[in-house]
Amino acid sequence: MKKTSMARLLALLLVVLMSVSMLVACGDKGKDKDKGGADGVPEFEHNDEDPKIAAEDYDEYEFTFICQPYGDGSNSYSVNYMVSEEESSNVLLSAVYRRNELLSEKYNITFKQQQTNDLVTEVRKQVQGGATEFDMIIGSCSRLATLARENLLLDLNSVDRFDMTKSYWDSNAAEQLLIGDKLYFTNCDMNVQEVAFVVYFNKQMIEDYELTSPYEYMENDTWTLDNWKNLVMSVSKPDQNGDYSETATYGTLFERHNSRMFLYGSGVRATTNNAEGVPEITLMKDDKAVNVYEKCKEVFTSKSSWSIEDMDPKDTHGYQDKYDYARSLFCQDLYLFHYEGTNIIHQFADMESEFGIVPFPKYDTNQEEYYSMYPYNCAMVAIPNAVDDIDRTANIVEDLNYYSSVILKPAWYDTLLSRRYARDDESEKSLDIILNARVYDVGMYYDFGKIRTEILDVDARYTNISTLFARRKSVIETDINVTYRDFGLAE
Repeated sequence: MKKTSMARLLALLLVVLMSVSMLVACGDKGKDKDKGGADGVPEFEHNDEDPKIAAEDYDEYEFTFICQPYGDGSNSYSVNYMVSEEESSNVLLSAVYRRNELLSEKYNITFKQQQTNDLVTEVRKQVQGGATEFDMIIGSCSRLATLARENLLLDLNSVDRFDMTKSYWDSNAAEQLLIGDKLYFTNCDMNVQEVAFVVYFNKQMIEDYELTSPYEYMENDTWTLDNWKNLVMSVSKPDQNGDYSETATYGTLFERHNSRMFLYGSGVRATTNNAEGVPEITLMKDDKAVNVYEKCKEVFTSKSSWSIEDMDPKDTHGYQDKYDYARSLFCQDLYLFHYEGTNIIHQFADMESEFGIVPFPKYDTNQEEYYSMYPYNCAMVAIPNAVDDIDRTANIVEDLNYYSSVILKPAWYDTLLSRRYARDDESEKSLDIILNARVYDVGMYYDFGKIRTEILDVDARYTNISTLFARRKSVIETDINVTYRDFGLAE
C-alpha cells in the first residue's frame, strides 16, 4: 500500500514538473529575455521601437569606439563603459557586456574601446588620412564641435537607417543641435551615464536647520531662484577654529561656471537656432541673464558659500583632484547644495546622510518648465565621415541604441541611479523631469566668439555679464557668420 502510494506520488510530481516546464517554455516563447542573470541587471523584452534589423554576418569585424579618458587636462568626463569583458558585480558593465554579446552573436562582430589622450588630434589624423581604425566617436561636446567645424564628422541625418523619431535618440538633441538640416553629433541611450547637470542637496541638513525641502518647493511648483537663495543663506557656521575655511559649514559649494547652470535653468540660452538652423544670439534678449548672474553673485559672495576655485589644486587630500575632494566635503554634511552631473553620483554611494536630487530652479513661478543644461565637457556620439561601410556601421549603431534602451538604460537609470544611489521616490521623479527637459545649445558647444569661455564661464563674483557681452558681441556675431559660411549656410 505504501509502495503504491509512493509510486503514485512520484508520478504525480513528475507530471507537475513537466507541466511547469512546459508552461515556462510557452511563457518564454516569442520573448527575447536577457540570458545573463548578473546581479541587479533587469531582464528585457522587445518593445514596439525594435528596428527589427535583419541579422548579418560581418565576418568577425571589430567595431571600435574611440573615447576620451579623464585627467587629460581638459576636465572632460571619461567614457569607459562602451565595452565590458565579462559580467560582474558592476551593474552597468554587466549590462554593457550582455548588450554587446547579443549584438556580437547577431552580426558576428566583436567590440573594442580605444582611449586616447588627444581625441581631436587622433580623429583628425585618421579621418584626413582617408581611413579610420574606429567606427564611432564618444567625446565631449566641445571636442565634437571642433571636429564638426573641420568637416570630419558624418551628417547623422543623412543615414536612412537612423530613426531619430525613436525615443532611444534624444529628440531635444536632434532638434537643438542642428546645423542647418544636418546633425553632426547628438545624444542617445547608448550614452547613458550622463543625464545633465543637477542640484544635489543634503536632506539631513534640511532637517537639522528646519528648512523647507526643495522637494516641497517642487511639489508646490515654487522651486525658484529666490527660494534656492533663501535656503543657501540660511546655512553658515565657522569651523572648529572659528574660521570660514573650506571645512566650515555652508549653504552651497560652487565652481565659477555654476552661474551658467542657473542661467539655463531660468530658460536663458546663449543662442537659439532659427527656422533655417542658424543660431541667433539670445543671451541678452531681456534682463533675465543680468538678474540671474546678479543673484548668483549675491549668493556666491556671501558667508554661506565656498568656491572650489579657492581650493589649492595641489592639495587634494589624497583624492584624484580638488573636485573629488570637494565632493567628499559635501558627503560630510558641510555643504547643503552641490551642483554636478550624474556621472559622479557613485562618489555619494557611501554618504551616511541621505541626499536628494532636483533640477535647477526656475527663474520664477511664471516659468512653466524646469530646464537642465547638458554640459559641454560631457560626452555625446558622432561618426567619422571616413567609415568604409556606412550600412554596416548604421545597422550596428541603431541596434546598439535600441538594445541600450532595453538593457543598458534600465540597468543604469532604473536600477542603479534611481534606487541604489538616489534613495527616494522624489529623486526619481526629478530625474525624469531632468531627462525630458535637457537643453542643448550650439552656442555653448561651439563657443562662438568665446561666448562660453569669456562670458558664461567667468566667475560671477567678480564680473558683470552685460559688460562682458557688450565687449564681445561683434566678435560672437562674426564667428557665427564665418562658421556657418564654412558650413555652407551663410554668405
